[in-house]
Amino acid sequence: MINLFRTEVYKLFLSKSFWLVFIMSTLFGITMTPDSNTFITGYENIGVSFYYACLLMIFPILLGAISFGSDFGDRTINNGISAGHSRLKIFVCKVSAYFIGVNLVILFSPIVNVILNIILHRYTTGYFINEGNILAKTIIITSLLGMAMSSVSVFIAFMFRDIGKATGISVVIYFINISLLNSTNDIRTTIFRYLPLAQARLILYRPLIPNQFKDAGLIGICAILFFLSISYVLFKKAELK
Repeated sequence: MINLFRTEVYKLFLSKSFWLVFIMSTLFGITMTPDSNTFITGYENIGVSFYYACLLMIFPILLGAISFGSDFGDRTINNGISAGHSRLKIFVCKVSAYFIGVNLVILFSPIVNVILNIILHRYTTGYFINEGNILAKTIIITSLLGMAMSSVSVFIAFMFRDIGKATGISVVIYFINISLLNSTNDIRTTIFRYLPLAQARLILYRPLIPNQFKDAGLIGICAILFFLSISYVLFKKAELK
């Protein structure tokens, strides 16, 4: 299983799709933040740097739809099964490698922005004492929520096993989520707050909402387990020759 996982990670980093998505996400994430002439206080740094994480989630969603859709289209998964690998091992290794890509795509530019702001605005040592814990929580929870959204893409890919349908439907679902969030003035007062994308915004609210990181983490974990469980059931029952 370790060798299979290594193979999947190797394929990820050799994939043109991954590097294209990674570069686009990084450029978008860095250029969409305020320029260096805009002063950002240490208190605002995390919120500003991670503000566009919701929009960045479209990129790993595309990556998942393209990667898994291509694996079915090229019969890569079929060949793995024919080679004697169990479906569970194939599923776990492919999803795990994909989640590595998800985190690189979502987190790289926000972390770069945090570092650039620290350098440009010369925050004091007190910043690291006061905000270090919040920054760590923000990174971890954003990672969980990104994987939660990407799990939907995995589910769609294993349902349709077609790159065109997987990509199209995943993108439509993402923009429906964005539209729902934009349709309300206060996410906290609507049922939409339970969406992973909504939680990615709520963890940036200042002052911090009590227990927000715990709630967001729970929603992220539940979404991941739910969609991946269904995806594996679909994969296990699929007739692949």
